[in-house]
Amino acid sequence: MTPHALLCTRDPFVIEAVQVCAAALQVDLRIVSDAAGLDSGWAGAAVRLLGADSATRWGPVRPGEAFVVGTSSEELTRCSAELGIPVIPLPDGAGHLATVISRAGQTTPQMGRIVALLGASGGLGVSTLVSAVALIGAKAGEDVVAVDLAPASGGIDLVVGAETSDGVRWPDLARSRGELGDLTSELPQVGGAAFLSHGRGDDPPPTDEATRVVLAALARSAALTLIDAGRGPVPVMADLSVLVVGADVRSVAAAQMAGPKVTGMVVRSGPGRRIPPEVVARTLGLELMGAVGHDKAVPRLAELGMPPVPGPARRLKRDASSLWRCLRDA
Repeated sequence: MTPHALLCTRDPFVIEAVQVCAAALQVDLRIVSDAAGLDSGWAGAAVRLLGADSATRWGPVRPGEAFVVGTSSEELTRCSAELGIPVIPLPDGAGHLATVISRAGQTTPQMGRIVALLGASGGLGVSTLVSAVALIGAKAGEDVVAVDLAPASGGIDLVVGAETSDGVRWPDLARSRGELGDLTSELPQVGGAAFLSHGRGDDPPPTDEATRVVLAALARSAALTLIDAGRGPVPVMADLSVLVVGADVRSVAAAQMAGPKVTGMVVRSGPGRRIPPEVVARTLGLELMGAVGHDKAVPRLAELGMPPVPGPARRLKRDASSLWRCLRDA
């Protein structure tokens, strides 16, 4: 299929502005104005542009790069807040529009999958689970990167005992722009997996643009990029978002109030968390992608500065392996 941009709107000003830009860049532009056209054209488009008049009318945004375009700053702000995707104001953002559309005319490299895990509540061990799945995937021969996007997490490198290892971390990339080359070889490596961690200084968090640029670079070189999203939000570029929910009333209640749209869920059981995973999934109306039990060996490994797998944490290894297979095949 020829690389192209998809525009969904009925606004004549937006249509004209995007048509002129696409024609100047010699990029194929396909315009739709209803839900059927949006659904059928979404997956095949290199870039999707949603008019503010229609952005929230036809349900949640599907996985893939997308932007809201329009002339009203109020409508753009509302759409961005509801959908969690960036905006391009017109006519002031014409330069940004040209940059976005130009990408649709480029040959798209093979991209790996980006999967985000986020916790419905605190203390569910999302960082440990992300690290374990990454290590298991690497042992299976896949190129896997674990990315720390959890605010105030302390650094995912601590989970795998790589806090003193050389390598690039978020403070080195927090203002990245444009397009980056292969980053995986520059990151700390443990067990064949690469880890992009927060720093532990007073450095500001990465900008939204830096996050997008870095995740795109990682997806070009890794088969799977696993994101520890903390309590959210989930990066727009994620192909799959998985909610980790404790098997207790409070965590289930928190999950019911969760804002981010998720694809499926993992249930975390243990002391004080005894609700059956199937009951949790049925209550939340989400696909059950895995269950992770309590493993007494994990805290001891953390104290010793050792990664959660491989080693004596057999239950975690078993549960994380099952989740790895589910994510691989999803």
